[in-house]
Amino acid sequence: MKSPYYQSSTVTAYHCRFQEIVSELPSSLLVVSDPPYNIGFKYDQHKDNMPDEEYIEMLAELRKFERVILCDYPIETMKYIVPALGVPDEVVAWCYNSQNPKRFRLVSFYGCKPDYTREERPYLNKKPSKERQEYRERTGKTGVPLYEWWSDIQQVRVGKDLSHPCPVPEALQRRIITLCANEGDVIFDPFGGSLTTSKAAQDLGFKSIACELSESYLREGISRLAQQVSSTLPNNRLHLDVGDSPAQQALFTPEADSAEGKLPAPAPRR
Repeated sequence: MKSPYYQSSTVTAYHCRFQEIVSELPSSLLVVSDPPYNIGFKYDQHKDNMPDEEYIEMLAELRKFERVILCDYPIETMKYIVPALGVPDEVVAWCYNSQNPKRFRLVSFYGCKPDYTREERPYLNKKPSKERQEYRERTGKTGVPLYEWWSDIQQVRVGKDLSHPCPVPEALQRRIITLCANEGDVIFDPFGGSLTTSKAAQDLGFKSIACELSESYLREGISRLAQQVSSTLPNNRLHLDVGDSPAQQALFTPEADSAEGKLPAPAPRR
């Protein structure tokens, strides 16, 4: 088994393509990922213009896992994800403000469905009737369950401290994990990027595994793991139930030669 690039009590990160370790991973891992879009994006290492058949074949390797959740643009979802994994069990539209034409993405759920009762959205009616207000006070309700249209999470503004060109928001990954993960799950992101999914999983008290081809993205992500939660999702019942740092038994514990959390020296640039 390949040695991890980084390992802590909650996060294990590999500097490699996920295909190099996929055979060693249990099928019970919950896959949550934002794969490369294959539309010519300028990533650090990955070439985002793979032949269609090769790209679909790569995504199809995720069929090994019982539960897979992927976020992508609508056309690319139909062009790549559906041919690779089939028709999803559930689809959510993530919508956001943008100056670019592509203003929403699809979150496709395979082998699982989001439990919308785990999180509420605020009531739209700001001035409820007396009877309705009494009902809210009596039941303690502050909103209604989510549904398949998310417009309250905005894109990440890429700044000088973040070299990854298109990270998804931590709030998006936290919501997906909140709605789908069960206590004791280990989250796996085969396209780890700057470890957004691992950070979200850690914030919610879950262990995670990530693979990433770019060392610079990994190092940025590792530095983010020590940061406090930047924002919280309202009424996160799963988080409230299991606590901030629940003791969980890992489904997969890779071996590491280095001490916990130790970063290897960066390879010399050529």
